[in-house]
Amino acid sequence: MDRYDMDDVVVAPPPEHDDGSYPLKEWRLKHQAGTLTRNDLIDYFKKASPKYFEYQNDMETVKCMFKESLAKEEIIDVMVEFMLGDNPVSALEKLQLEGNTATVCGKVFKNGEPTYSCRECGVDPTCVLCVNCFKRSAHRFHKYKMSSSGGGGCCDCGDDEAWKRDQYCELHLANRKNPLESKIITNAVLERAEVCFSAILSFCVNYLQIEPNASLQCLDGELDGQNFCTVLYNDESHTFDQVIQTLTKIAKCRHKDAMEIVAAIDREGRAVVKCDTFSKCNQLKEAIENQTITPSGLLTNARHSQSLRTSVLNINSVACQQFALQLLSWFQEFLVRHYLFRKRFAQLVQQKNESFCIRLILEYDVKLWKTARTCWHRLLISGMLMEYENKMVLAQEFSRRYATIVEDFISDDHDHSFSIVSLSVQLFTVPSIAHHLIAQESILYKLLHTFYHVAIEKFIHNRRLHFSKNIASMAFFKRANYILYDLRYLLSLKPEVLSNKLRNGFLEGCKALMPVLNVMQGMESITRQMGQHMDYEPEWECAFNLHIKLASTISQVIEWAASDVTLLRKLYKKTVQALVSNNFIVGSEKVEPKSVAGHVADCLIYDVSSRPVSIHLPLSRFYAGIYLHLGAHDMTYDSLQAETEALNIKLTPREIIEPVLCTQAMIAQVAAGMWRRNGYSLLHQLYFYRNVRCRVEMLDRDIVCLQIGASLMESNAFLIHMLNKFNMIAWAQPNYEAELAQSTVDDEFMRQLSMTDEFLELLIVIIGERWIPGVSLVTEEDRLRKEIIQLLCTKSHSHSELSRALPDGNGGSNDSIIEDVINTVAVFKKPVGAESKGVYELKEHLYDDFNVYFYHYTKEDKSKAEELQRERRKSKKELVCCPPPMLPQLTPAFKSMANILQCNVFLSITTMVMDRALDARSRSFTESHLQKVLHLLGFAIQEELSEYYPFLSFYERSQNYGVLDKLEELARCPRVSSTASTRPLPAAVVLMFMPQTFQLEAHRDFVLWTIKRFKDLQARQAPSVSASSTAASTSAGTSAGTSAETQQSDDQPLTSEQQARLEKEARSRMAAERRAKIMAQMQNAQKSFMKSNAEMFASTNEEDAATSGSGMQKPGGESAMEWEDIPDPLEELGAAALPVESSKTIACLGAQRSLYEAGDNRFKCILCFEDCCVSSSGPPLVSSAFLQTSRVINATPVTCSVGGLKSALHVSCCGHVMHYNCWKEYYSSEETKELRRPQRNRVSLTQAQNVEFHCPYCRTLSNTVLPVSEALAKFSPPAAGAGVADSVLPLDCYVEIMRTLASELANIGSASRSSYPSCSDILRKSNIIGDLLQFERSAQIVDKPTLHANWTEVMASFHKAMRNAMQSQLQGQAGKDSPNPADVELDTVSLLWSTCSYTLQSLETYLYAIQKPLKAELPMRDQSCASNLVRACALYSSWLTVPQLRSQSKQAAQLLDTFFNQKGRSVLEWDCIYMLVQLNFMVPNLLVCGDAKKAIIPSGSMFDFYTLQTCFLASITKAVICFDYEKELAKHNANAEADAEAEDLLQQSTSTATPAPTMQQYVEQLPAKIKHNLAIFYMKNNMAERVRQFERHGRQREEYEEMELEMSEDGGATTATALAGDCTVKQLAMLLEYVMRQQSSFLRCACLFYRCMTDVDFPDTFPTDQPDRFDLMCQYLGLSPQLGVYFDMESVYATMMQSFASHTYIRTELFERCLSKRQGHSTSSSASASSEAIALVPCQRPLPRLVTLYEDYSDLINSVSDIFCPNNEREEMKTPTMCLICGTILCGHSYCCQPELGKMNVGACTHHAHDCGAEVGIFLRIRDCQVVYLGRGKGCFVQPPYLDEYGETDQGLRRGNPLRLCKAAYDRIFLQWLGHNLHEEIARLNENASVAVTQWHHM
Repeated sequence: MDRYDMDDVVVAPPPEHDDGSYPLKEWRLKHQAGTLTRNDLIDYFKKASPKYFEYQNDMETVKCMFKESLAKEEIIDVMVEFMLGDNPVSALEKLQLEGNTATVCGKVFKNGEPTYSCRECGVDPTCVLCVNCFKRSAHRFHKYKMSSSGGGGCCDCGDDEAWKRDQYCELHLANRKNPLESKIITNAVLERAEVCFSAILSFCVNYLQIEPNASLQCLDGELDGQNFCTVLYNDESHTFDQVIQTLTKIAKCRHKDAMEIVAAIDREGRAVVKCDTFSKCNQLKEAIENQTITPSGLLTNARHSQSLRTSVLNINSVACQQFALQLLSWFQEFLVRHYLFRKRFAQLVQQKNESFCIRLILEYDVKLWKTARTCWHRLLISGMLMEYENKMVLAQEFSRRYATIVEDFISDDHDHSFSIVSLSVQLFTVPSIAHHLIAQESILYKLLHTFYHVAIEKFIHNRRLHFSKNIASMAFFKRANYILYDLRYLLSLKPEVLSNKLRNGFLEGCKALMPVLNVMQGMESITRQMGQHMDYEPEWECAFNLHIKLASTISQVIEWAASDVTLLRKLYKKTVQALVSNNFIVGSEKVEPKSVAGHVADCLIYDVSSRPVSIHLPLSRFYAGIYLHLGAHDMTYDSLQAETEALNIKLTPREIIEPVLCTQAMIAQVAAGMWRRNGYSLLHQLYFYRNVRCRVEMLDRDIVCLQIGASLMESNAFLIHMLNKFNMIAWAQPNYEAELAQSTVDDEFMRQLSMTDEFLELLIVIIGERWIPGVSLVTEEDRLRKEIIQLLCTKSHSHSELSRALPDGNGGSNDSIIEDVINTVAVFKKPVGAESKGVYELKEHLYDDFNVYFYHYTKEDKSKAEELQRERRKSKKELVCCPPPMLPQLTPAFKSMANILQCNVFLSITTMVMDRALDARSRSFTESHLQKVLHLLGFAIQEELSEYYPFLSFYERSQNYGVLDKLEELARCPRVSSTASTRPLPAAVVLMFMPQTFQLEAHRDFVLWTIKRFKDLQARQAPSVSASSTAASTSAGTSAGTSAETQQSDDQPLTSEQQARLEKEARSRMAAERRAKIMAQMQNAQKSFMKSNAEMFASTNEEDAATSGSGMQKPGGESAMEWEDIPDPLEELGAAALPVESSKTIACLGAQRSLYEAGDNRFKCILCFEDCCVSSSGPPLVSSAFLQTSRVINATPVTCSVGGLKSALHVSCCGHVMHYNCWKEYYSSEETKELRRPQRNRVSLTQAQNVEFHCPYCRTLSNTVLPVSEALAKFSPPAAGAGVADSVLPLDCYVEIMRTLASELANIGSASRSSYPSCSDILRKSNIIGDLLQFERSAQIVDKPTLHANWTEVMASFHKAMRNAMQSQLQGQAGKDSPNPADVELDTVSLLWSTCSYTLQSLETYLYAIQKPLKAELPMRDQSCASNLVRACALYSSWLTVPQLRSQSKQAAQLLDTFFNQKGRSVLEWDCIYMLVQLNFMVPNLLVCGDAKKAIIPSGSMFDFYTLQTCFLASITKAVICFDYEKELAKHNANAEADAEAEDLLQQSTSTATPAPTMQQYVEQLPAKIKHNLAIFYMKNNMAERVRQFERHGRQREEYEEMELEMSEDGGATTATALAGDCTVKQLAMLLEYVMRQQSSFLRCACLFYRCMTDVDFPDTFPTDQPDRFDLMCQYLGLSPQLGVYFDMESVYATMMQSFASHTYIRTELFERCLSKRQGHSTSSSASASSEAIALVPCQRPLPRLVTLYEDYSDLINSVSDIFCPNNEREEMKTPTMCLICGTILCGHSYCCQPELGKMNVGACTHHAHDCGAEVGIFLRIRDCQVVYLGRGKGCFVQPPYLDEYGETDQGLRRGNPLRLCKAAYDRIFLQWLGHNLHEEIARLNENASVAVTQWHHM
């Protein structure tokens, strides 16, 4: 770009600004003169900003707006033009073409925006990519993790230190090649830019403050006038409801306006609540600040009792602030455009004397509100983090001001993501910057020093940390813990080589770490509570939170130290010095000598049961962690001890282990029940002590600490120290049993037994848990491998369960290491079905590594694992026990630990336990003692067998103690059999120990295994001895399958399985003997009875002999009857019992109607359990039902008198029967309970809502009841001769009767007719040939049935439920010019018919979706629901009241006119099933309503059959009209196989089971007349064919109208005959085939309907595993399956079809389509245009579907990343939520989008569900990957359909694995919706789970 000069300026005057206000010219002139300063621009900003700020006071509500677009155009664009020249747009375009935006992406993430991290390449988990970079990078093909950003972070693409490889995406890789210079950005441009940049920064710094001094500058001396406003600011300590309450109460806002203000405050950080004079605004400010807000239990912030933050500002100041925010946002985007802009910006903010230098920007962040903070953060990221040099400058300044920034943050009340402290993750995670800061800025020391003084110093009492149980201090401490996150970031990447400066900086930081660990050593210590229970639970959570946050830092420090020998040595000395100076437990305690087995040790006397003990020993554990790495650098304890002693520092092994040993003793005492009075807090602490989140730096380090002691101390002395701490010195003495015999058995004795258990288990752990690098020669992978093996021994684990059970690693590569190790030890079994998860199963050969005393097992895990392993070994015929595994080799530093297994104290303890096991009188023994001793002996044997330790001579020493002899004696121990008779113990103790005593048998195989391993060792030690014992050892090790008879010697012990088999055989033998004895007794008793009743048996024998001869006598002589002699009912019936032949068809309607067969009407009431029977006169029975509004299948037209209602009612029923009176009592109690229940989990959105209850039997959700009625055929049996043709009226007479009835009903209420017509009147006026008897037989007129008085009450309650349900649905339309729902009187009778039809259609649709034919067994709930509903409708139709009859007569007249007189809607708009149900229930009783004693109960009469025929003909007509030959032909050709013949393409018929002729052959065989009539009907009435005729002949509109006139006058005979010749057989065949397919849904619904009405079951010919067939359904309904019959012009069928097809609406529709074709419009557009006039209802409705989702979840989450809130274009959606029914994206769970529903504000999803799903909805919360079912004021979360490769969901994206759509899981959701089960699922999940309180109506 060329530089402009003054001539250019003069030539181009500012347009339309003659007043001189246009500043460009002035700026250019001043700049040219060198007098332009930033104050010139600032003054203009200040002067111009108020012009764009508008506000209006409306009804106590202030609405403010800043015109950003205008401000950008008139200020910002002018400034850009000043910087870049006259054509800034082209300059920016050229700048973009130069391409040097940046090599680092730096995109700042919004809240909820998707981010991606690479598990393979990321240096740490904080290295993330934005969507655009991820899609263009190589990482998309790696193992990646997906998560949702919390906002504030930025994309690391292009950062070399963030990635191990593939650092650049394709876009930023190209930017690396671009030069840093620019032809566009010259020095002159940079000069002008510097002025503008400094003006922007200065202006923003001056004005953007909550209490800005600059506000006074805007007054200009004006204190009067309405130029002030009260501004309310956001904080994180008050809830939405509290602020809304304050605004409505103090500021007098309307509730809706208050909600909008609160939403704005939450979104922007502040909002204007009033604009007025200064005094009034100040009064409001003071009133708000003085308002006392009731503290909430949910509040945990220190400011929870403080007032809301407000300020009074001048309006001009607010305008300047809004413009400053806009400037910052624009500035951030502008800096991204080029490196040179960012360079100049960085130079500006480094000027220390400026008000906008980095230091001041960082410090004044706390003075800003939320939006202002975000703008500054983004500006710093864009301006300073793109280039490494700038990032280093920012990091240095940030480090220097760190203490101040953190203190401000802790006293602040904004979330961490809105604080400048959050920038630490961008700076401290860059390795080179972190190392530079540690070396040069001492940042590690600053962080720890700041943490000590700011966070924990105030909690130190007596040199120990003690946290008070105070909400404010907890919140304060929680905010201070963010320093520990920064520590983790700093140390996340260990340097390969440490420089001197870095080493010194690190050591300086460790110097600050020691005081922290020192005050944590022994913090929150506890003392055993004696006498009474403690008064209150002490605070313990803060201490554990501190540990959890600090644990990873401690591990990182140890890792850093381990990499450098100098560092390690110095840190070791510091740690020893700190330990020596700390006097917790080890300070000045007494020492006493203790003796066991001839060995003496000086033990510290510290009584754990009465002195303070602590779980927290971080200093001791830190020492253990450092010690593990000494061996790698050839350092030892002794060599370093000499160095420390020179400094007068001495740390003995006894002092090292004492604190840890005290903690272990306390844990053992808790297990023994000695600390019960200390409450749950201690149990919680011990839970977390072992929990995976804490155990790495707690339990694991404690065991290492004890192992260090075991390796440094003499083995006997170490064991004596342990025995002393467990108070077991006396137990270990030989005379213990003798002393015990003199004392009584009490609680202390029982505790001693438990302590022995805990001691032995701890010893096992110390010796056996050595899979730790530094203790044994293993790697970290080996340790992980051992952990996974032990986990998989308890059960098969899913991937997520394994991940949760393993400790987190510090590096980001931990996940990939875990997966690699898992794959080496386990096999993944893929999930089967949508409900299951994929699981890992351990490889078979690795079960040998199982250790039952694994130290990470809980008691439940241990018992579960032991049981599984015993079962596994039993199934494999191995010894049933859990032997110890082989142990890895110890490192040289820990080698002496193996000596424990051969020391005298150890052997003394083991032999002592075995002696007590052998002594039946021993009182200090339990079976678990023996199991643990055997485990220890197994360790000792295997250690010697491994030959790792030359000094180990366990075999020799064990010979002196007779270990092998004692083991063999144990194998033959008679203790079990002799216990009861020889043991002189009190009864209570015998009962207590009996289970344990008898379980000693369970360890027989363990003893045998130990003997075998001992003899293996013996064979190696003394080969001469082995020969004699080979046979014995082999026998002992053989499988349990060897029988007892094959044992070679009597004294050889048996395995447990051999013993069990022998016992089983003995039990079987005894049972057989006992059975034989009882049978003999019974036989003797029988003979005795027969002798005493000889006369009776004599007569019986004579009768038997006369009837059946001697064949009935048994060999024994007694008379008996065998089961086989009972005659079979089928055999008695003979041929009559054979299945009905297929030729004998079963029909429920028509002349060949089958008769009803009575079913079982007996039930048992589920409430009173009495037997009951369904009868019309008896008390009514009911079944609980659930009534809900529904729009699932959209099958119901407008059925009520209320206009615009699009939803219908659906009924579901569980089928369990109860008395009506019993139900009333139950319902009354449930209603009372419901009204009394606090409305926690739901909010009633409607006033007239049905009270929900559960079925008392099956807990199915219900809200009403359905009557259980008798079969309708019992009320209205068919008259004699009803099936004979002459005895009933034909179809044409029925049509005439209906037409007459329509005209008669239409005249009721007029002058001509005031009463209902009688049957004879209707017959006479119909002019038909037939008598009244025929009419009565055809309609099956009967006397009105007598029903129980309560039956109408049941139906009234059902009607009330329907009315309530519909009024709740109408409530949402209250604001749409409709009447108040409470005032609308619903026609519940028509609603009842509508509900019946909708329920049946829903059931048919559901059966179709799950591919279930009609004959397949229906669930009881569906069968009983349909049957009870149809029967109730039929009976209710005969008991209508006079007002109901009047309403029904009007609707019936319209319905009959529509059907038979072609008035109203055309056949194309009919839902034929709905019309069928209406005709069946509405019309029949209007024929006899003139006689109050007569009734017609729809039960399958000939009139019912004619109704079906009429609707069937209408459906066929609709199919013929809608058929499109060309579309069908194209569809057939697309689906056909390449080698199929032409006629095969036409055949998809399912007319018969046997091979049938094709449809084309059927058409050819039709009589010529019928074929001709079919062609004429098709050519005359088919829409598509008529449109094509019009196109071919090119007729004009007038000719077309003449043609229509012709056809209407003479029936179109001439034209249609001419056209029929063009119709081919193939065309007609495809037409009939199409018609048959289109009738499927209608026929299935009709079959269900008439099956319930007539109770004639479906014939056996119906398929049970294939789709229902057209011909079979027609036969069952009495219809002719031959479609040609309906096109015979001599029949009434063709006449009716022609009348349906000749409706004027159809002709109008045809004309519209032809006209649109002539004008060149497409068919689709014309169809859509005409659909406004005529609503086409297809014959076969498409199956309802949920929306189609993306296959890849990342595509779904990316699709909503840029969607903004509909109420605020600047704010992105926080919780984008997709409706899975219609696909709409809504703003879920946010106050910003809350429309009104009725008189209540509800969330957007609730409002949408009311309209879209009729009060129920399915929503996918996209960023959380959660599916929500939302019902009436309640909801639940269900599993989403997206699963990872392991078959698991990831709600909340916690694991971040790539997710794919699972069709089976999505189908499960779809079927729950289609089956109307959502309300029930919501109730089930809310009832079974103790979910947190959720305000579902706000969603």
